Amino acid sequence: MVMNVQAISTLIEQKISEQIFPGAVVAILNRDKVIYHAAFGDRIITPKQAPMLPDTLFDLASLTKPVVIGTLSMQLVESGKLSLDEPAQTYLPEFKQPQITCRHLLIHTSGLPAWKPLYIETTSPENVIEHLGNMPLETEPSEKVTYSCLGYILMGKLISAITGNDLDCLAHNNIFKPLSMNRTSYNPLPKIHAYCAATEDSNSFERRMVNSGQHGRYYKGHDWREGVILGEVHDENANYLGGVSGNAGVFSNARDLMTFCQMLLQDGGTLISPASVQALAMPQTPPDASEQRSIGWHILADGSMYHTGFTGTSIRIDLEKGMAAILLTNRVHPDAQRTGILECRNQFHRIVFA
Repeated sequence: MVMNVQAISTLIEQKISEQIFPGAVVAILNRDKVIYHAAFGDRIITPKQAPMLPDTLFDLASLTKPVVIGTLSMQLVESGKLSLDEPAQTYLPEFKQPQITCRHLLIHTSGLPAWKPLYIETTSPENVIEHLGNMPLETEPSEKVTYSCLGYILMGKLISAITGNDLDCLAHNNIFKPLSMNRTSYNPLPKIHAYCAATEDSNSFERRMVNSGQHGRYYKGHDWREGVILGEVHDENANYLGGVSGNAGVFSNARDLMTFCQMLLQDGGTLISPASVQALAMPQTPPDASEQRSIGWHILADGSMYHTGFTGTSIRIDLEKGMAAILLTNRVHPDAQRTGILECRNQFHRIVFA
């Protein structure tokens, strides 16, 4: 195929000039090779300036959901340790919601709210599962698709309970190490923080969200981080959980993510079975649902597997065409009020998948 590289670079440079994001890394690939890989702009603009590099590490944010939780879930299904239609309470007895299955959590139909500041509502990270189990549901399970970080926090805890291992160790041993994703991890070591794309200054977006909502009365009681966040997870719930969570926390670069995408384009390689890849690519929500969700992934109208991260990251994989596109940006740096990333992604994908 002939890729319009000039159109891609023009688009990204235009969005940087419009201050949609300070910088970006783009990667386009097929089953066998990298078609395009380039860096633009800056990975940090305050309190100092540093250029974006092709191998800059990004806080993937919610890309953690498909990359880690979706993949580990299918591995556990293959091994017989996890049944998707079993109540989550079977694996987490302290989660007192027997009507919610693992599949409900994975496809965002559990009825749990989209988000809550667990770092304010609970007294300790050890209380999170019990707290979620006592949380009033917004809808009955299966009734509605509500994209829920809480459901994936719970799935991370559930997978750890099944295996008896911490989620970061599981991700490393079962995904990153076998694929030689050597720069991918939770909680990157301090010595490589300088090579990360910066995120927000003092987590100001989440501060405002908490302060303006029903939790405002607790605002001053939380120990918010000060200064530009660099090399630490941006998401405050994941940070509260030690940087290791099912909803967010993984750092990676475009090169490692290309390896991950090629694994899926190559029917799972040695990591998961072709049947598991098909399960990841198959909509599991009702045809009339507001959006189509699979295990870990958002399934677009053309059948592509897609997911984004709040920090400005995204992956789109078209199994039928045998190609994938990765767009990593630091659009929350230094403030997450920046808009325009949605239209940028749409324009980018129209160029790539035309």
